[in-house]
Amino acid sequence: MKQEHDIVLGLGATGYSVVRHLHTQYPVSVFDSRLGRDTDAIPFLNSVRVDYPDVDVISPRGYKRALESARRVIASPGIPLSNSMLKWAQIERIPVVGDIDLFMEQVRVPVIGITGTNGKSTTVTLVADMMQERGYVACGNIGTPALDMLKSKATGYVLELSSFQLERLQNGPFKVATILNISEDHLDHHGSMENYRAAKQRIYQDAEFAVYDHLRPETVPNNVLPGIELNRDPNWTVHENGITVGGELLRQSEIALSGFNYLQNLLTAAAIASQLGASIEDVVRVARTFKGLPHRAQSLGVFGGVEFINDSKATNVCAAIASIHEQYVEGSKLILICGGDGKSAGFEELGVCIDKFVAHAILFGNDAPSIASCIHRTSYEFVPSMDVAVSVAVDVSQSGDKVLLAPACASFDMFTDFAHRGATFAKCVSGLQG
Repeated sequence: MKQEHDIVLGLGATGYSVVRHLHTQYPVSVFDSRLGRDTDAIPFLNSVRVDYPDVDVISPRGYKRALESARRVIASPGIPLSNSMLKWAQIERIPVVGDIDLFMEQVRVPVIGITGTNGKSTTVTLVADMMQERGYVACGNIGTPALDMLKSKATGYVLELSSFQLERLQNGPFKVATILNISEDHLDHHGSMENYRAAKQRIYQDAEFAVYDHLRPETVPNNVLPGIELNRDPNWTVHENGITVGGELLRQSEIALSGFNYLQNLLTAAAIASQLGASIEDVVRVARTFKGLPHRAQSLGVFGGVEFINDSKATNVCAAIASIHEQYVEGSKLILICGGDGKSAGFEELGVCIDKFVAHAILFGNDAPSIASCIHRTSYEFVPSMDVAVSVAVDVSQSGDKVLLAPACASFDMFTDFAHRGATFAKCVSGLQG
C-alpha cells in the first residue's frame, strides 16, 4: 500500500500556500482539474514542480487511484462542495478540509473572524490598524493566505473569510466573529440564498464573542453567543453626524471617510477591536487617517470638471446600489459603467436604482444584456472594452458630473480580478490628462 498522503485540490494562491505549509510535515500530492486541459491557466504549477520536486502532481486519470491512499483532501476555496472530485473523496470517506482548518489547528493566539457580502476587506484593515500596536496582522481572503502568516510573530490575527472558505470550515474557535451583511451573491457557487446564508453563519459556530447589527437581522448568530448588538446598544450606534463608540461620540468631522456603509464598517471594527484591548484613542487615530482601500469608492481625480470614481470592488448588485446611492448628488448627472459576470444574480433592483439615480449607463461584459433588460427609463449603450467605456463617459458628461465604475458583477469574463479591472479603468482615466 502506498504511503498515506494529503491531496491538495486546486493550485491557486491558497493551494500553493497549503503545499508550502504541509510539504515538510506529510507526503503531499496536488491535483488541479485544469491539468492536461488548460495547464497554462494553473498559476502555481511550475512553482510546485521547481520548488517542491518531491510533491506528486496527480494526472486527471490518476485522481481516483490517488484517493485510495489519501489521508485527507485539502480543497481550495473556489471549489464548490458539489464538485465531483470532492464527491469521490466523500464516497471514500476521506475527510475534506480547507486551508483555514489547517491554520486554526496550528494557531496559538487569538483569531478574529470577519465575513460579509460587502465591506470585509475594509473592516479587516480597520481592525488590524486599530490593533497594530498590539501585534495583530490581517490575512486570509484579503490577500495573504492565512497559512503564510503562521511563521510571523503576530500576537493575533484578523482573518477575512469568504463564504467559500466558511462552507467547509470544520474548526472555527474565533475569539470574536462577525457577519457584516448578507445580500445576493455567489449563487452560481452556492445554488441558493439559503445555502449562502448557512455558509456565512458557520463563522459563529465555535466563536467566543459575536458582533452583529440590529438593523441587519441576517447577521444575528443562529446560536446563542455573548456579544455586542450594534445599533441597538446605545453605546454602539451609527448617527447622521458620526458614531458612538463605547458610549463616546466620534463626530463625522473626526472621520476621514463618510457614507452610512463605511460608518457601519468603522463601528463594527471599533467594537471588535475594543474586545481585544484597543482604546478609544486607537479608534480615533484610525478614523482620522484611514483613506480607504484601492478600487473601493476611490476618486481618481477630476478631468474636464468631471470626477471619476473607481468602485471596481462593487462586484455584486447590493454593493453597486450602495455605491450609486453614495455617489449620487442631486443637480448633477451620474454616469454609470457596469457589467461583467453576474454570478447568476438578478438585476431587477439594480435596474430600479439606475432608473432613479443614473443619467446614462454604459454596459459591458457577459451580463450587459441582462442588466439592460432591467433598465426602463435611463438611456444606456453597450461597449466592448473599458477604454471605449471611458471614452463614451467623457462624451456624455459635462463639468460637475460624476462617472462611476460600479460593475455589480465579477470581473472574470474580461479581467484577471476586480483589481485588474479597476487598474484598467484608472489607466484609461489617467490618459485623459493628455
